[in-house]
Amino acid sequence: MPQKERRKYPRAKVVCPVIMENNRNIMSGETHDISAGGAYIRCRSRPKHPEINMFISISLLSPRIRAMGEIVRSEAFDSVKEGSHYGVGVRFIAISDTDREIISTKVAEHLESERMDWRE
Repeated sequence: MPQKERRKYPRAKVVCPVIMENNRNIMSGETHDISAGGAYIRCRSRPKHPEINMFISISLLSPRIRAMGEIVRSEAFDSVKEGSHYGVGVRFIAISDTDREIISTKVAEHLESERMDWRE
């Protein structure tokens, strides 16, 4: 039996640059997918603490989104092509309504674009 979707917000595979600050350590990464409630981020080093400050660049035309996130999962990957990297699942615990709406709009546009591509 398929597992019921538990996410509150739709999620889309959107790649965006991310700057993360975690206990005075600054890391860069990129989203693998994102929703108005959180993101899955690929980065070179594992954040040391469960809460991170994030700055996400959704597009060149919109300002950076600022959010506080809580790491809900983390996994290490090794690749000959890419070397070691980590996947980090983050749930937003503090984000403005405006920034959440910017993400929701981007996700909806991306999902609609995927539907249109599928129909063609």
